[in-house]
Amino acid sequence: MSMHPLQQAQEDEYEFPYHHIAQFKGCFSECLYDTWGINYVSTIEFLLNILETIEFASLVDIGCGDGRLIKEITFRFPNRRIVGIDYSNKALSFAKAMYPQGEFYHADILHYRSGSAFEIATLIEVFEHIDPRFQDTFIKNLSTLLTDSGTLLLTVPHEHTPLGYKHFRHFSFQSISDCLKPYFKIVDCLFLERLSPRKYIIDAILVNRFFILNHRWTKNFLYRYYKSNLFFSKSERNCGRIFIKATVSK
Repeated sequence: MSMHPLQQAQEDEYEFPYHHIAQFKGCFSECLYDTWGINYVSTIEFLLNILETIEFASLVDIGCGDGRLIKEITFRFPNRRIVGIDYSNKALSFAKAMYPQGEFYHADILHYRSGSAFEIATLIEVFEHIDPRFQDTFIKNLSTLLTDSGTLLLTVPHEHTPLGYKHFRHFSFQSISDCLKPYFKIVDCLFLERLSPRKYIIDAILVNRFFILNHRWTKNFLYRYYKSNLFFSKSERNCGRIFIKATVSK
């Protein structure tokens, strides 16, 4: 049964569970802020642009979490098979709620076997969450999810940045290369997140103890400035993250 236009207007608002924004326990609040938000959405745009340069019919996002990247890739590249895999049922419940059209599977890559091979795998800010004792097995099993000419797109935090409380380790180009090289051949590397006081200033303008910035022009200006001047680093010496494009070693 088709919806009345007024019902459809309500349906369209559920791009985000907005009823959960306002809070009353402890302290009233009606603002939410992701401290890594500007980094994350700029990374999504970056990956979408990378994918524009690759011909593919299937993609698997390893460690898909709440499914945001899956959703954006599917919107940009319709009529492809886009699959998300995560070991967290809680994360996948959010993914399925926020994007019910998506194809999501609960699995641990250390033990997972796919019935089909994918042309692209994305591993975005995930590998640092893997216990180093199992990293070789993880990368080996990941390579089996790809076709013989499959491509891996990966980002990890650089060891310049403090170790996150959820992370086992951060990486240099050499250390991430050592992890990949038994099963993958690196074809491109970019250093991301230029370490600069300007980034801290942008973060402080976007949110501080007094306000969360909500002026549209200013927010867009800061975002464009960040993407143009701070998203990429010219060298490894002052980067915060590493991007790797690699192909399966034959």
